[in-house]
Amino acid sequence: MKLPSLKNLFTQTKTTFLRFPLSILAAVVGTAISIYLFENEKEIDNAFPYINLLLTAALGIPLFFCVSVYNSFEKTASLKKKLFYGLALLLLIAIYFSLPNSEFNNNTRIPYIRYSIYNIIIHLLVSFVPYWKTTKLNGFWNYNKMLFIRVWTAILYSGFLYLGLVMALFAVDKLFTIDLHEKLYFDIYIFIAGVFNTWFFLGGIPTDLNSLEEQKTYPKGLKVFTQFILLPLLILYLSILYVYGIKIIANWDWPKGIVSYLISGVSILGILAILLIYPFSNSKENSWIKQFSKIYYYILVPLVALLFLAIFMRINQYGITINRYIIVLLGIWLSIICVYFSVGKSNIKFIPTSLALLLALSSFGPWGMFSVSEKHQSKRLLNLLETYKITTNGKVTNEVLWITDSLPKLHAKKLKINQHLVSDSIHNEIYSIVDYLNDNHGYKSMAPIFHQNIDSLIRIAKTGERHVNEKTMYMKSLGLQSGRIYKNNWNSKEDFRFSTRDLDYTDISEYAILINNRYYNKNSDTKRYYVQGFTYCTDRIDPFEKILTLHTKKETIDFDLKPLSTSLIEQFGEKTNIQLNKKRLTLYKNAATVNVKLEISNMRFEKEKDSLFLTAFNTKIFIKEK
Repeated sequence: MKLPSLKNLFTQTKTTFLRFPLSILAAVVGTAISIYLFENEKEIDNAFPYINLLLTAALGIPLFFCVSVYNSFEKTASLKKKLFYGLALLLLIAIYFSLPNSEFNNNTRIPYIRYSIYNIIIHLLVSFVPYWKTTKLNGFWNYNKMLFIRVWTAILYSGFLYLGLVMALFAVDKLFTIDLHEKLYFDIYIFIAGVFNTWFFLGGIPTDLNSLEEQKTYPKGLKVFTQFILLPLLILYLSILYVYGIKIIANWDWPKGIVSYLISGVSILGILAILLIYPFSNSKENSWIKQFSKIYYYILVPLVALLFLAIFMRINQYGITINRYIIVLLGIWLSIICVYFSVGKSNIKFIPTSLALLLALSSFGPWGMFSVSEKHQSKRLLNLLETYKITTNGKVTNEVLWITDSLPKLHAKKLKINQHLVSDSIHNEIYSIVDYLNDNHGYKSMAPIFHQNIDSLIRIAKTGERHVNEKTMYMKSLGLQSGRIYKNNWNSKEDFRFSTRDLDYTDISEYAILINNRYYNKNSDTKRYYVQGFTYCTDRIDPFEKILTLHTKKETIDFDLKPLSTSLIEQFGEKTNIQLNKKRLTLYKNAATVNVKLEISNMRFEKEKDSLFLTAFNTKIFIKEK
């Protein structure tokens, strides 16, 4: 076997660079930034500009590849080539500046979701851009087969090269005791994955793409893999989904939301399987492939209907989100694909081109996934706030007003002033929408309902050395608990509690003895304390009468907690974690030998059916002997 000479290797490397210069430069830039970030992560105050440049460079690899293969296939004139490259570069610059440049942006998620969609679109573009004007389906299929094989070959070569270099470095390190840079191993991985892998992949792209139309030999291994592994798995998944559909009809039960994701995945898997064996359908002995392909799209129709049923039920309950919009979009695309191939069409280019077009159209504008989801969730939130009287005429009725006399620290006189207006389930629904807006869209739509400029207050607070959570600030400003309310589902019980603020000052000047105690009626036995030569013990709480008994050496003192519990529940209702002033949860007893003050910091109740129990509470017991 004749080994390739260094001269030939250099010539091939140079030829590949001259064919795809901008793709390779983008790979080099992305790799350099990745290594720099990895080496200096602790010294970089704001990593966003570096991350954004890295992502833009990564997107430049397939985008410039599209331009190169299109120019090569169409034999574009020199001026047009420069124009196309220039347009691609302008697009990348626009994408870079659309990404957030600091963590202080109100929202950093949407730009990256949009970036991911652009990435998918550009990779779909790679699959058909040289052939979008032609009807050469055999060349189109061979081109994508070549890309597929080239990707896995590049990964295989890159993997073996990395393992070889790592083993060599490890041997040098152990045999010669050379102190290697601790991050060198991962630096090499980044370089191979970024530069070598890209360069190697591009080096295998044929110079004459038109010749792919004449290729009539197809890898038999691909047919065997598809026919005996992929198709049986597809039939298994389809059977499971059909049985589930029959179960829904038989039990008249609503479909689970996850079924829409499963149908989308299985449908795309089936389309991929049909694409892989497409050229084999032209031979007489494989005529079943053409028949299966047509039947498959008929089989999909009921499943697509089930997909729409499941996702529209979720939308009806919880509104449109970006994920649900994408599922609806996939359902529309699958419907179009089913109709297209069911009526006898056979142009397989329609599959990637139609998906790329739908994704592109849905990524911007008032009809796009971002605008529609934000408007829908904002409308749901405003309707809930108006329905439950948290807002009146578009403004928060009892808004929590933030005091700014200790900037950048913010504080308020009273929180949760609107909590009594909503049930736990409604509170959690409001919280879920606020949480969704926080993760995806920001709070521009919520700002007009407040008298204060909440965004401005958050920016001021962030100038201090303390973390400020926008979601928490908006929930508190609505007069609601900042987090989700969780229920205790053990034995069908629900719990709620009353508590005091942790920062309240404890005054012990008038008392000689302080006992901190926690009571829990399920496992609390009598507790004994030995203080100043006297024995003080507390008995188990009676869960029905709500009596706390304190035994001193000379007498017994009973605290009847039932009147306090009844008063609190009548005033505040059965809400979770109502915070009160310490005086509201303080009881006094003047006995014959001692004066006792009982400060309750936390009272927890459990409700089971129609019965209510005081199950636990934390106390401070102050004792002064007479």
